[in-house]
Amino acid sequence: MRLLLLFFACCLLPGIVSGQKVLQIEKFGKAKTEKIDIGSYLIYQVNNDNIWSEGFIRDLRVDQNIIEFDDRFVNLDDITALRYERRWPKQLGTQLALFGVAWSGFALIGTLTDNNPDTNYRWSDAVVTGASVGIGLSLPLFVKDKTVKLGKRKRMRMLDLSF
Repeated sequence: MRLLLLFFACCLLPGIVSGQKVLQIEKFGKAKTEKIDIGSYLIYQVNNDNIWSEGFIRDLRVDQNIIEFDDRFVNLDDITALRYERRWPKQLGTQLALFGVAWSGFALIGTLTDNNPDTNYRWSDAVVTGASVGIGLSLPLFVKDKTVKLGKRKRMRMLDLSF
């Protein structure tokens, strides 16, 4: 029964069993590779221009070595660099800024509600708040997107992993 079900699944769903086309980024001297599938979002630079293009990969034409995007076709050999957006600096910066504001808020609430005249909002509380907010807001400015230059040490190639 399972064999019959597998047979019908293979006949009815040929897209699943036909294989997979991927872009593979290889680093010289490393066995580990990075694979980019169809449907992925790619930011790339063509022929060392200062213009970065972007789009979703619609199809890979392995026999012609062409990447098909929604609005254009790009030869794989013309791509000289890839850019990856880093989301963690903005997220970490937001968390640091919120931490600083919360630190100052809790210190202020504690000063107002403890009924002890000896405890006050201190300079150390303001320093922690200022440093945390300052680092949090400046972190995305210093940590930019990751750029991968293709050339001698790294290359990108197209693979068809069909049966």
